[in-house]
This record gives sequence, structure tokens and C-alpha cells, in this order.
Amino acid sequence: MDVESYSPLAWAYLGDGLWELFVRQNLMQESLRKAGDYHNIAVPFASAKTQAQIIKSLWDDLPEKEKEIFRRGRNSCSSYRKNATHQEYSYSTGFEAILGYLYLADEKTRLKELMEIFFAKGKEVLENGRSS
Repeated sequence: MDVESYSPLAWAYLGDGLWELFVRQNLMQESLRKAGDYHNIAVPFASAKTQAQIIKSLWDDLPEKEKEIFRRGRNSCSSYRKNATHQEYSYSTGFEAILGYLYLADEKTRLKELMEIFFAKGKEVLENGRSS
């Protein structure tokens, strides 16, 4: 599969699903809860605002290739949602593009490592009340 044949928005589409599954799986491993409780905890992790804060806080730690993938995803975003600014939404698109790209490039070890880092940072962001 040639990962470069897909658009950055396609990478982000896949990355969105991968992130959602990763978050749900990790929340379920942490403790037993009712399904609605999982949902209420998972939604903020998937918010554009949280994803933007995660990527901003970890930017300096990303290798140049992942920064370039992020930029391509961010720059391809032309719309946004009412509950996020355009910048937050474009940053979250870049965030998700990295995940989708790594998956399609069969870089599963790096994908897992990065999602674990993103998840830990997301918990920190949410615990400090910097996202809703």
C-alpha cells in the first residue's frame, strides 16, 4: 500500500478511528465502568481542543517526518466545528493525520508508542482542566 497515494484528510479520517479505538480500549483497561461513563470520559480525549493541546505540548519531541505529516494534515483542513476554533480543528486534523499515516505505512511500533504518549499527555491535559 502506497501511503503517499492517500490524501492527508484520508490519513486523518483513519487516524480519528484509530485514536477513538485506542482511547476506548485504554479506558476499559483502567477500570470497570458503565458504558455511558466510558463515553463521558472518552469524548474529551477525542475533542479537537484536547488533540490540539496534546500536539502543541509534544511538538518539540516529534521527528521531522511526523512534523511534516502533521503540517500536511493541518494545512488540508478547510472547515471546523462549532465547538472548536479553526486552529484547534486544523491541529486535530494534523494530529489524526500522523496516526493514520503511521498505520498505513505499517509503522505499528511507532504508532503504538506515539498513541501511548498522546494518551498520557491527554490525561494530563484533561486532569489540569485545560480542555472541555
